Amino acid sequence: MNIEELKKELKNEVGPKLYNHSIGTMEEAEKLAKVYNYDILKAKVAGLLHDCGKSRCGDNLTHAKKSADLAIIKYGIKDKEIIDAILYHTTGRVNMTLLEKIIYIADKIEPGRNYEGVEELRKIAYLDLNKALIMSLENTIDYVEKRNMELDMESVKALNYLKEER
Repeated sequence: MNIEELKKELKNEVGPKLYNHSIGTMEEAEKLAKVYNYDILKAKVAGLLHDCGKSRCGDNLTHAKKSADLAIIKYGIKDKEIIDAILYHTTGRVNMTLLEKIIYIADKIEPGRNYEGVEELRKIAYLDLNKALIMSLENTIDYVEKRNMELDMESVKALNYLKEER
């Protein structure tokens, strides 16, 4: 898993906006991995490839599955932990691994993100990852419900699980 080679391949696969978002997510995942004492290379790979399939599908809810599949087929990723982090980066899930949590939050707080509450979420992410996940999931669910969009129940289950765990 050579990061520089993966970056070159990804740059040829996606547009500049998505590439910059992927780099930002990778860099944020690296910082979070350092804070939470997690494998930096795995965090970087998962952060870089988390949206690698997004340009190939128009549906926001299906891009995580497409990205996980592409990570295996096109980029040769065999590590199940990395694949699962990519697969669950949009919805979360019950009993998330540390890497899944890191990628979920890194995607939400990377430097290119600009939405109400992101600055507070950035601060909390480096102090209490689970609290940041709860905040982010609540915000996402609220956003989806207010716009009458399709809500993935995995997000609700993940939120309830995290709240019970606390």
